[in-house]
Amino acid sequence: MRDIIALTDTRMLKSTIPQFLPLARPLIVFDLETTGLSAGEDHIIEMAYEKIMPNGDIIAYCQRINPGRPIPEDATRVNGIRDEDVADMPSFASLCFELWNAFEGADVGGFNITGFDLPFLKGEFATVGKNFDYASKRVLDAKILYHKTEARDMMKPRTLSAACKLYCGREHTSAHTGAGDVRVTVEILEKQLEKYPEFRNWEYIAELHGNKKLLESAKTEHAPLISSQPTGTLF
Repeated sequence: MRDIIALTDTRMLKSTIPQFLPLARPLIVFDLETTGLSAGEDHIIEMAYEKIMPNGDIIAYCQRINPGRPIPEDATRVNGIRDEDVADMPSFASLCFELWNAFEGADVGGFNITGFDLPFLKGEFATVGKNFDYASKRVLDAKILYHKTEARDMMKPRTLSAACKLYCGREHTSAHTGAGDVRVTVEILEKQLEKYPEFRNWEYIAELHGNKKLLESAKTEHAPLISSQPTGTLF
C-alpha cells in the first residue's frame, strides 16, 4: 500500500470558500515540494492538495514522490526532504494517472501557483507524455489576491507565513510541509474572500490573474531561502 503522509485530519473539515465564491466544480488547492525551481528539468518530491467540493467537503491528499535522482543539498535545505525520505516512494510516472484524474474536471488554487506550481506540474506531466493544459481552468491564487490588497514592504516579504499572520492572526507553525502549506492556504483564501467582497466574482479574479503588474510583483518575491536549516522558500 502506498505511504500517504497526512499532517492534518480533514475528515471533519468543511471549507467556507463555496459560501463566498460559488464552485461549479471542485477546487484543488495544492502545493509542490521539488528538487529545484526549473520546470521540466527538476522534479516533484512531494505533492499535497485539498480538493474542495462544491458543497464545501474536503478531500485531502499528501504524497512524497521518488524523483529518480539524488535530491540536491540546496533543495533539502529548503524543504527538509532527503534521499532516504523518498527512497521507497512511488515515481511520478506511477502516480500520473491518479493525479491526472484528480485534477481533471477541477479548478485550481494555491499560493503562487500561477508563477510556480502550475507551470512546474505541467512540466512534470510532460515528462510522461501528457499535456496538462490548465488554460481552461479557473485559478484562485492567494498570492495574487495578497499582492492586490497589501502594499509591498521591503522589510517584510509577502510570504505564505506573512499572509497567515495577516489574515489568520497566527503563526504558520507547519511552514514548508506540503500538507501544512495547503491547509494554511485554504484558510487564507477563506479569510480573503470573507474580507474582500470584490474577490467573490470569478470574472474579476480572472482579470487579476491576467494583470501583468500583479504577476510580475508576485514573481519578484518568489525566491529560495537558503540557510543551514530547512526553513523553506519565500512563498
